Amino acid sequence: MTDLFTNAENPAAVPEPPKPITVSEVSKKIDGLLDSRIGQVDVVGQMNSPKLGNHWYFSLTDGDSKIDCAMWASNVSKHKGARGDWMPKQGDQVVVRGRVGHYSKFGKTQLYVEKIKRYGETKGKLQQEYEALLLEFREAGWFDEVHKKQLPEYPGKIAVITSGTSAAMHDVIETTRRRMPSVELVIVNARMQGDGSPDSVANAITKVDAHASDMGIDAIIVTRGGGGLEELWSFNDRRVVEAAFHCKTPIVVAIGHESDTSIIELVADHRASTPTQAAMVLVPDKEELAQLVSHLETRMRSACVRNIERKVTWCDHVYSKIQLAVSKHVHVCRLIVSSKAEQLAAKRPHTLLQGRQRKLLTTQASFGSACASYITNTSAKLHSLHAKLDAIGPLKVLERGYSLTQDSEGNVVRSASTLKEGEQIRTVLADGEVESEVKCIHE
Repeated sequence: MTDLFTNAENPAAVPEPPKPITVSEVSKKIDGLLDSRIGQVDVVGQMNSPKLGNHWYFSLTDGDSKIDCAMWASNVSKHKGARGDWMPKQGDQVVVRGRVGHYSKFGKTQLYVEKIKRYGETKGKLQQEYEALLLEFREAGWFDEVHKKQLPEYPGKIAVITSGTSAAMHDVIETTRRRMPSVELVIVNARMQGDGSPDSVANAITKVDAHASDMGIDAIIVTRGGGGLEELWSFNDRRVVEAAFHCKTPIVVAIGHESDTSIIELVADHRASTPTQAAMVLVPDKEELAQLVSHLETRMRSACVRNIERKVTWCDHVYSKIQLAVSKHVHVCRLIVSSKAEQLAAKRPHTLLQGRQRKLLTTQASFGSACASYITNTSAKLHSLHAKLDAIGPLKVLERGYSLTQDSEGNVVRSASTLKEGEQIRTVLADGEVESEVKCIHE
């Protein structure tokens, strides 16, 4: 990811002062920043100074702070159609859903309301449903440690399932870039609240898990910012919980604030309190790794030096032992050679040589006679065998008046039934061959 705060071309260059911008441009930037960073929120507060005409204008307060609100006529009509006769009044505790924006004309921040309802209207029912689901999944053993997969120590690619415009996404990106820029993030845009959110999140988890091996994804992060129980309800939905439980890829979940606990967080392999912490859990810190590598290098160098010193000492010891053994062996060999020399000097080598020569001559004579006899006997046997083979050979048979007949393919004719009229045959005699044609066959 590109670092927008680094002057890669000329680090020493002094940046030019920014050009002045207009008030309208500042207001537009503020409005865009509020929309991208905060997005849609549910806000609880006390109704104050309501002006309920075609458009509704009021403020919400919690005793310490106040924010102005505006609800346009189109949303007022939807409210009246859904809520009937109920109209908020001064002092009511309400929950509104909308987006924070900057009203440039008066230079103030206000909440643009889309929906409004009494505070606690659905909270009790949702809380009961939450507790029932929590009990069901706990009794099924889905929260047990035995189902938790080990997180990868050094992931190369992480899929982040979140809203593509959320602050949570930016927090994960910034944390990853700061800790380990080489880790690749795959942003999977999903609807993180409201209608269609459970299916969107569940499908995203299932699809990423199915293609994780092909895409080289080592882990999954599911995250979004804080909100009320109703706003975060998608992450208690059975479809989302089941998708996370059956996910074969290690999954880290960070939903809402640390005080919020969604059921998906309990079935996940790891629960993080914030999007930033989710990234920190998976992404190793390059500075810590550098320190670890340096420490291991120092230990390895020390171990190598100690090992070499031990080997040198051992080699010196072995060399001394070998040198002593060789000296002893040479001394013994010299004594043996001296003794043998004295023994040889005491004998007459010339007499021994003459005896060996006589024995050699006798052996040569015996060997020559035996070879001649063997050759004679073998030659006689060969002549006898040759005569026998000649007597029974096919040529001798032919000389006695017999002949050999072959068909047109050169096969020996042993029966008249193998021939056909008009077939060419060849008859071999003792002194030549005769070719003929079969005129008639008599069997």
